[in-house]
Amino acid sequence: MSALDSSERDLHFQATGEMENRCQQLERQVAKQRADWELGAREWKRLQRYQQELADWLVDNAANDDGRLIKSQINAALGGEDFIPCSFTFSAKGRKYHMELVSTVYEIQEM
Repeated sequence: MSALDSSERDLHFQATGEMENRCQQLERQVAKQRADWELGAREWKRLQRYQQELADWLVDNAANDDGRLIKSQINAALGGEDFIPCSFTFSAKGRKYHMELVSTVYEIQEM
């Protein structure tokens, strides 16, 4: 075995070690990104459920049993909330509604 063969082998092992280290770094990054994504997805679903509950409450308080609006504005008193959906649509009681936040009062229009 010559000195050149040994040097080439050392370079090969060094390159292989560097590639393995880089692969491990990338695997850790992917795992962290997945954890962050899953956390974000859970939070998004929680916010969607909150929006659904809010819309149910608004429609229950603004419409009669047939779904016809009897009030066009409802004070939802959302001042202390971390997340307040500002504008969204919602279907309930066989009708579609558009919710628009004005201060903490929603203006509701049947669509």
